[in-house]
Amino acid sequence: MECPRCTSTEFTKLSLLCDQGSSTFHARSSGLAMAIGTGAELVLGQARTKGEIQTRLSNKVSPPRKWSFWKAVFGGLIGLLVLEFSLGYAHTFFGYGGNFSHQLGWFIWSYLGLLVFVLGLIVWYNFRAFPRRYRAWDRSFMCRRCGHVIQVEGSAQSRQRVAQEGRP
Repeated sequence: MECPRCTSTEFTKLSLLCDQGSSTFHARSSGLAMAIGTGAELVLGQARTKGEIQTRLSNKVSPPRKWSFWKAVFGGLIGLLVLEFSLGYAHTFFGYGGNFSHQLGWFIWSYLGLLVFVLGLIVWYNFRAFPRRYRAWDRSFMCRRCGHVIQVEGSAQSRQRVAQEGRP
């Protein structure tokens, strides 16, 4: 297998690049301070933090992620509250005529229909498109010389052989 751009035969699997470029950390700190104002006070504090550090290359070749249901539901509820507030504000201050509860009901049902459509789109992506994208990512290799990403098609045995050839 060789790179179509630079004809190099040195490749690294994307999952290996992603693992090598990310690391997790856990940190703990404590401090002591003295504050002088209307009275002297002694302050003692602690802080804990944890997180993940990722290089730019690791971020670039990271695997596809599933879409979050909870973000859509939470965002939908916030949007529903904003919609209700803005319609109530417009009705109160601009004095639009008509039945306000009927108009509000129509907007809310339309918005909930849009939210159900978005949730259906998320289900489709997570159960149909995501597995295909993840398998394609898992079959991808990056050229060590020029950075071109290629996908290897075929059986598991040929992928294993290519993975062994691509190791340093």
